[in-house]
Amino acid sequence: MRRAILLLAMLLAMILVIGSALPAAAANTKVVKKTFSSTQPITIPAGAPGATSGAAAPYPSEKSAGGFNRGKILDVNLRLKNYTHTFPDDVDVMLSHRGVNRTVLSDVGGQLDVSNITLALDDEAASPLPDSTQLTGGAFDPTNIGATDTFPAPAPTPSGLPALSGFDGRNPNGLWKLWVVDDAGGDVGQFAGGWSITIKARVRT
Repeated sequence: MRRAILLLAMLLAMILVIGSALPAAAANTKVVKKTFSSTQPITIPAGAPGATSGAAAPYPSEKSAGGFNRGKILDVNLRLKNYTHTFPDDVDVMLSHRGVNRTVLSDVGGQLDVSNITLALDDEAASPLPDSTQLTGGAFDPTNIGATDTFPAPAPTPSGLPALSGFDGRNPNGLWKLWVVDDAGGDVGQFAGGWSITIKARVRT
């Protein structure tokens, strides 16, 4: 009996120690959100208007993120700025970071010209990008209509998955890369305002 009471007392003591540590651990973290922008225009494809298919320039477009102390990603949103193209269905866009990639835009908007629109790609948006109807500016789910997109080297092999949540739980610091391809001839375009990425992460204080 005495032994059982002793074991119970030890168990209760351990629970108290663990319980007291949990609030302290929570107090040592906070959620922060930062936006990183590349204002360099992306020409689609490289050499346009003389060239009308292939990789964009620059390829990839790169932006470094930093300042997240032992951070873990909670959410990622991407903005493609001042988008113009004479056949948007030709355009494929992939975002990569630390060995993970997501095809966030592919084969959307059909053959209808777009001019100077900005697309906000957000997993929490109300609707996906349209397959063949007019693209307009606004917030949309990342959307990959075609599953066989090819991105020339040195791009990684595309996962084909569109959701930006694929980056969740990972270290946000370091180089983010945007790969853009025009997969058919005859048309050209650009992201005249470049792109930006907004990262929400839990960090240590």
